[in-house]
Amino acid sequence: MQEAVVLIFLGDFFFDARCINMANTLIDAGMKLNIIDAGGNNNQYRGSNIYHINLPDNGVIKYIKFYYQIKKIVSKINPQIIIAGDLYSLPAAVSFMKANIIYDSREIYTQHAGMVNKPIQQTFWSWVEKIYINKAKSVLVTAQSDVLLINKLYMDVNIFLIYNFPSIKIKTHKNYSLREKLNLSKDSKIFLYQGVLHCGRGIKTMISLLKYFPNVEAVIIGDGPYKNSLYNYSKNNNFLKRTHFIGRVKYDELLQFTKDASIGFSIIKPITQSYVNALPNKLFEYALSNVPILASNLPEMEKFINKYKIGKTVPFNDLKKQKEAITELLINKNLFINKESVKHLIWEKQENKFLQAIK
Repeated sequence: MQEAVVLIFLGDFFFDARCINMANTLIDAGMKLNIIDAGGNNNQYRGSNIYHINLPDNGVIKYIKFYYQIKKIVSKINPQIIIAGDLYSLPAAVSFMKANIIYDSREIYTQHAGMVNKPIQQTFWSWVEKIYINKAKSVLVTAQSDVLLINKLYMDVNIFLIYNFPSIKIKTHKNYSLREKLNLSKDSKIFLYQGVLHCGRGIKTMISLLKYFPNVEAVIIGDGPYKNSLYNYSKNNNFLKRTHFIGRVKYDELLQFTKDASIGFSIIKPITQSYVNALPNKLFEYALSNVPILASNLPEMEKFINKYKIGKTVPFNDLKKQKEAITELLINKNLFINKESVKHLIWEKQENKFLQAIK
């Protein structure tokens, strides 16, 4: 008999790399997967049912409705394993204690950018995590520094380090061209940011650097609460004609866009502990697409970028070093493309650890 697994995520499953990677592994392992999300796309993924929960954009009602709808759906499925794909899914997952509960703490949720200057929300979600995290059989994290932090905050937590690497299966061999889509000349260069649009992720820095590189266009793939601020910044600084907002792209199509970039950006400002510990999957998506990386010299990112020689790291606030690093990356791009090393930075190298963690 197939083991029934429920994967819960407060977001759109089809746009989330980690959820799709976990889903593919579970399906390939012969498990009966059911997905609960807050999206609105197809109701199936590779033969697995997807239950979409329609939620308001903001407010307490959003989380209350999510909680009760999850309980209703899960009680009908009666799974052996429940994976809470984020902190917001954890309370509802824990309410069904007959199953093995897995908490995917893909970032330090109580310390991410959305909590900055929101002490009430931060206190509430810190309380939620403290109450429920020890009820999970396993806690998954994406960086070694997160292992240390969670061990410091909570006692007796069973932690598994599962890196947020991209799957080799999404590496495209198609001839789709981002340059053609945006009508960019063959001689122009592309600065790329992909991911959720939040403050502190260096997107404005990337745009501002256009001033020093006149033959460069900035491309932003993703959506989020910071989009209007970025648009207005580009407009007010006369960069709007050279700044292109693509919007969200489905995970299985993403690298079709990524591969045309000249440099992939992740200049994160350490405004929270979550950002200090950051090891975003975009780094490895850039690397898999043979795109050199420019990132902050924060410990986790610097460790991987230097070890695998896939880019340059710089202080988030040092314009001189950023300009120097960009010049070197543009001139010597091939020095920062390491096809052999990148073979180690893929989800397929994490699958066995992930399956061990959920058993």
